[in-house]
Order: sequence, then C-alpha cells, then structure tokens
Amino acid sequence: MFYGTSKYGDKKINPLEANQLSKKLNELIIEEELFKNADLKISEVADKLQIHSHKLSQLINDNLGKSFAVLVNEHRINEAKKLIQSKMNIKLETVGYDCGFNSISTFYAVFKKITGTTPAKYKDSLS
Repeated sequence: MFYGTSKYGDKKINPLEANQLSKKLNELIIEEELFKNADLKISEVADKLQIHSHKLSQLINDNLGKSFAVLVNEHRINEAKKLIQSKMNIKLETVGYDCGFNSISTFYAVFKKITGTTPAKYKDSLS
C-alpha cells in the first residue's frame, strides 16, 4: 500500500451518492436520536440506512474524515450543550447519561476534546 492512499483504495463512493448518504445519515442520527443509545453499533445504523456496514464505515472514514465513534460523540456533545443551555439546574452526570455516554469520565473527556473545555466550565460560561 502506498502512503497517502485511502483505506479503500480505488473503491470510492461516488461523490453524489456520498453526499446523499451523508445527509440521510445525519438526519437519521438526529431525528431518531440514535446517539442516545450508549451501545449503538455501526451495523444498526447501516441497517436503518439499508446499506452494508462496510459501506457506511467507508462513507464516514473517507468522505466525512472521521470514525463512527467520533461522529456519534459529536452528536452526543451537541445534545449535551443543548441540555446544559436549556436546563441550567441539570446535573452534569445526568446530561452525560442522557446523551448516550456509558460513563461520566468518558463524557467529560469527550466533551473537553470536542469543545476545548469541560462541561462544568461550559455551564459556568453560560451564566
């Protein structure tokens, strides 16, 4: 394998199809709040999109430039930010679990990685 080539070689998803699938994927994750499932698997999402899981993985990796876990965690953190903004009295632990995280430490680590700040500092910055 040559450096700089994609993981999937010359089996690229057509750009038009990739764009359509990306839109469907985003709508599905948001509308059905799939990210709230702490045990969400790529195969479950692929089944809902009616495509093979390897094709969904390729779409996320090659076309969106991230992993499935990162994609899901971005949606979780967006939801967490909305919850913190709308319910200032909510406990941060509750936010983490409500948004699909299995542990509070993972919630805090992912929140900081994506936003650059901790959930507590984010909450404080709103008041």
